[in-house]
Amino acid sequence: MAGLSFAAIDVETANSARGSICAVGVTVVENGEWTASRSWLCRPPAGVDFFNWHNIRVHGITAARVADEPVFADRWPEVARLVGDLPVVAHNAGFDSGAIREACGRSGIEAPEWAFSCSLALSRRHLELDSYRLPNVAAALGIDFTDHHDAGADAAAAAGIVVALAARAGVDSLADLERMVAGPAGRARRPARAAGSIQRAVPGDSGPSRTVRAAGAPDRGETWTRRGEAPMSRTGHQPGGSERRSDTTQRRSWFGREELVIPEVTGTDPTHPLYGDIVVFTGDLAALTRQQAWDAIAAHGATPARNVTKRTTRLVIGDGFRGADPTAFTTTKALRVAELRARGQRIEVMDERMFIACLAANPGSPARVEASPGHVDLV
Repeated sequence: MAGLSFAAIDVETANSARGSICAVGVTVVENGEWTASRSWLCRPPAGVDFFNWHNIRVHGITAARVADEPVFADRWPEVARLVGDLPVVAHNAGFDSGAIREACGRSGIEAPEWAFSCSLALSRRHLELDSYRLPNVAAALGIDFTDHHDAGADAAAAAGIVVALAARAGVDSLADLERMVAGPAGRARRPARAAGSIQRAVPGDSGPSRTVRAAGAPDRGETWTRRGEAPMSRTGHQPGGSERRSDTTQRRSWFGREELVIPEVTGTDPTHPLYGDIVVFTGDLAALTRQQAWDAIAAHGATPARNVTKRTTRLVIGDGFRGADPTAFTTTKALRVAELRARGQRIEVMDERMFIACLAANPGSPARVEASPGHVDLV
């Protein structure tokens, strides 16, 4: 695979502050061959140099374990030298890139201007899985991966995922892999409009008048249409056609207040905190309609979804709710998120204030949104 060159990176944090990096792992791939793999421990930057019990439970790193390690600012030059000028890959790149920027900012050192790609987003585009967490994707691709949340092992797994996806797609560069959209069973269908952009691959797609069923939607005859298209009946006829539709065959609104249209996911910046997420909303937002919220997240590379499923990564709660505890909000979606989190699925819960701050985040600087103890775990 001549030309497939990149560095995969993973960071682990000491607490809910993104910049509290306590471990870094890097695997380098050059021309399709693994040429280096390293991992380091470090003390987090001052101000966020404490260890939360939840994070310790996840990765096993404690304050005592890093007590004799260099502080992040002194460790970082080794990491940067190994990565060099290569494009960088991470599984859930928005988290790792944001953590690195914030740690550098807190340490008073210049953050690297790396071009990030996201193996999580690539996996969602090329594979059909129940879960896209790092262990699940690695297992689906036959990658040996046993030490999850070890920074070195996670970086190596992310590298293996990209190499495997490129081999399946028959491409020999990261840019080509990002341009492709996969159809059923991961078969490459056609290039996207621009590098890193995402288009939905629809089985049976035969032209511009196609419909797309929302992820997780029950098969009750309703269909989702592309923006600008008229809703279709169960028989597939659009208004104005020769066959008159009865009221029982007309498409109904899912939400009873507006006809929602799935937007095309156009965001291509993997450093945005929403990039690659599957986002579900419950309750009304004060600042945006549901359609406006869907359009806004799609512009940042996230996919809106109707129902909470095993693919959901974020739940946004409206109706004036404050906090990040889904059990404190009584809707079916919130309760479903609570159930899935109790089973080990990591879903980030945000109120409207946190969501608006996340939308406004400048990809060039970390979003000022603190994660809850049950922060999303996609890596």
